[in-house]
Amino acid sequence: MRHPIFLFRHGETVWNAEKRAQGYLDSPLTATGRAQARAMGEALARELRLGGYQPSSVIVRASPLGRVRETLAIAATAAGLAHDEQAFDHRLREMSWGDWDGLILPEIEARWPGAMAARRQDHWSYQPPGGESYAMVAERARLPLDEIVALAHEQPVAVFAHGGIGRVLRGMFLGAPQAEILKMDQPQNAFYCLHRGAAARVDT
Repeated sequence: MRHPIFLFRHGETVWNAEKRAQGYLDSPLTATGRAQARAMGEALARELRLGGYQPSSVIVRASPLGRVRETLAIAATAAGLAHDEQAFDHRLREMSWGDWDGLILPEIEARWPGAMAARRQDHWSYQPPGGESYAMVAERARLPLDEIVALAHEQPVAVFAHGGIGRVLRGMFLGAPQAEILKMDQPQNAFYCLHRGAAARVDT
């Protein structure tokens, strides 16, 4: 892979601040989230300059969910990235919590007693009711990751996604074991540069 892949999580949302599961549902960025998106775009611009890349050379791939669209719009303006609707790929959506989407942990525990403990016991394979397990997300992410890596043989790629699927993409790129993927951070004030089999954190 000749060129880097820059992997981003969206900025902080209202539901992030409230500690609500989002999954396929959505909430807008907070003021902090908009500032994070701008800072990530500015940091990406610096990384591109250091690498000798023009912003126009960067291919963008992104989740179609609203919080990523909002983050991308702000970051792209700051970094000078160009993108269109073809950049959005439904396979890069966040993992779904199913019936738990929109709820905070005490609400989940009250309605499904013991479910969170069961999830902790089998974190990779546990499937919330109507939702996805990490194993299912990994299967969904495999083909788009392969496609992104193929693109990076020709040009740098910026991927805007989410916390859960972001750690899966990063872990699969690195060939990390499941237990390590589950412990990976999900920053909103940093992003990762994936290149030559390594993942370097870029703080904003």
